Amino acid sequence: MGGDFLAAVTERQRRRLLDLGKHVDHAAGTTLLNQGDPAPPVLIPRSGYVKALRAAQGGSPPTIVDLFGAGDVLGVEDCLAGRPSHLSYIATKPVRALEIPRYAFQGFLDEDHEVMALITAHLAVRLRLRNVALGFATAKVRSRLTAFLTRMQALYGIPGENGVVIDIGLNHADIASAIGASPASVNAEMAKLKNEGYLSTGYKTIHLKKRLREDGPPLTPVPSARRRIPQLRIPRIAMG
Repeated sequence: MGGDFLAAVTERQRRRLLDLGKHVDHAAGTTLLNQGDPAPPVLIPRSGYVKALRAAQGGSPPTIVDLFGAGDVLGVEDCLAGRPSHLSYIATKPVRALEIPRYAFQGFLDEDHEVMALITAHLAVRLRLRNVALGFATAKVRSRLTAFLTRMQALYGIPGENGVVIDIGLNHADIASAIGASPASVNAEMAKLKNEGYLSTGYKTIHLKKRLREDGPPLTPVPSARRRIPQLRIPRIAMG
């Protein structure tokens, strides 16, 4: 979702959600939920980052399909559909998550139509962003890579004096999985971007120094304007 869901609800609603769940800490690399879990809880990370993966069929390698941060809501689609988890979630950084049993979260939504409207807006925007990302599926690796980094910059980038830092715990292999490319091709394109002065890299971090795409967000967004979507205070993200 890219914004703080618990900050978007009222104080009464927030207390109710906190009462329904419990906080659980997960180390980096820990699996929070597995694809196929029959009745997974709804998770709201309070800190850290989580990558979502899906295997097309049993025995096939999973692909990263999304990334979530503090304030996002994980597993709500499965809760509303009453289905097993369609994704696996793995912490890329240490995570503290509010874990709410499915039946409790569903009951809360049934009672509070205002929160249901917020959840609906969250799902609509997330679906829109995923559809935009799919538009780059046939593009060259560089276009897919810059589109992905532009999105991560807008959602989770930390502005600094000389650009924006993306520190979400993903390595090059993770990025390759997320954009449907080989690790070797991503390594090659990242090297080109570094040589051209667009970015530098550290351990699972990327420091963006120049805008990667002409239609992408500015490198140093106004803090109050970052991470807003309609009804949930996160900005529209231009991705081409």
